[in-house]
Amino acid sequence: MKFLLLLAAAVAAVSGNKAKPAALPATFDAYVSTNIDELMARLSPVYVPLAELQAIAAGHPAERDASFKLAERLVPPESFLHSVRCYYFALGTLYSGFPSGTPGIPQIPATELATRLYHGAILHDLGWTQSTEGLAHPAHTMSFELFGGIRAYEHLQAEAPSLNGTEVSDIVQSIMLHTLAPGWSLGMSSATGMLLSLSAWFDVGGYDVAGPGSRDRMISRDTVREIEAAYPRGSFAKEGTAIVESEFARKPDCLISHMPGIPENLPTTIRVDPIVE
Repeated sequence: MKFLLLLAAAVAAVSGNKAKPAALPATFDAYVSTNIDELMARLSPVYVPLAELQAIAAGHPAERDASFKLAERLVPPESFLHSVRCYYFALGTLYSGFPSGTPGIPQIPATELATRLYHGAILHDLGWTQSTEGLAHPAHTMSFELFGGIRAYEHLQAEAPSLNGTEVSDIVQSIMLHTLAPGWSLGMSSATGMLLSLSAWFDVGGYDVAGPGSRDRMISRDTVREIEAAYPRGSFAKEGTAIVESEFARKPDCLISHMPGIPENLPTTIRVDPIVE
């Protein structure tokens, strides 16, 4: 009997408990270590309905709408849905026990973190634009993360007056570093930067993105299933691969070219099938 109870607990830890999730903490650690293995060891996935994630307050409605419309206009359609999925994956990870209340670490209110995550996730692939409008921008020849961050900065300065300089800076830096950070062995990442990078790579490679089972503790499979049903992957793999191939061809020094395994394995980097069937 004891063995069965332990087995049930282990299964729940990996798949996510479908019991009603606890409320989010009022605050989260504003900065976390970039040691992802240590972070994953602290997490335990909890099922959160997509409807609950959608109900989380994330800043001023008009400002959210402005970011949504800009990304929808500039980012290719399948990649835009990737951005939406990333936002909800990031929120779902908060429920898994993302660090909160650590002594000596500055705290960020949950609603403020959700706001930064919304704009960061929705705008993080502006640099993937193939539109005439986007390619007319003088920064479009930079690595897409840098170009996208610059474009996001311009947009937030003009269209999100409720965000202060610290908030905008965190959003923009998180966009600029999302393919490379927080994969460093030393130092700290903002909570926004960590969650944006984790969620973006999770949507690209799923639970095994950094090795078998490497993200098993990040987010509930049932939550992921609901997110993918609402915002399907479609032909994201084909569209995303073509964009990154173009990035390599036009910008041999692009940031993502420094990611181990990406250039030589690009055709199989972005998963075709849903993360959770």
